[in-house]
Amino acid sequence: MIIRLKGIIEKLLPTSVELEVHGVTYYIEISLLTSSALQNKAETTLEICQIIREDANLLYGFITKQEREIFLQILKVNGVGAKMALSILSHYSVEQFLAIVQTSNLSALKNVKGIGAKIASKIMLELAGYTQSIQSQDNNDNMKFAYEALMALGFKDSEIHLALQSLDSHSLTLPPNEMVKLALKNMKK
Repeated sequence: MIIRLKGIIEKLLPTSVELEVHGVTYYIEISLLTSSALQNKAETTLEICQIIREDANLLYGFITKQEREIFLQILKVNGVGAKMALSILSHYSVEQFLAIVQTSNLSALKNVKGIGAKIASKIMLELAGYTQSIQSQDNNDNMKFAYEALMALGFKDSEIHLALQSLDSHSLTLPPNEMVKLALKNMKK
């Protein structure tokens, strides 16, 4: 399975790119946002989603792994195909799409051509858990960075755990440097 291609851009269109990789040219479907990111570039690396069907071997390209991951999550929704998923990612960046799902903004999703209320509701319902897991993963990463920073400052493991556990839920959503500042304040008390 192809997961990444690095090569020379031979032809760039709004929704596709022809990428030459070591003498082989691949036709890759892309979103409008990916296309605009590739403007004025001679070569690039694309994260690839390969879909093999009975009648076709299709490649979809993305600038980031996160964009590819969102595309794959959207494809899991019953009734949503690759064209519709690409259309969503053409309208909204990954951050915008995640914000739409987190706020259950059905009208924003219905602005995408081909998405009605029923499909928009399915997408919201099925991706709600996914966006929550992304948030908790980010919070865990921030906690880990804050812990490592406090260790580098010379604090003991037990002191760090107590200080970080005393942070409220809002503090856990802050960047690691802010978490460290609050943890240091808690250690002084």
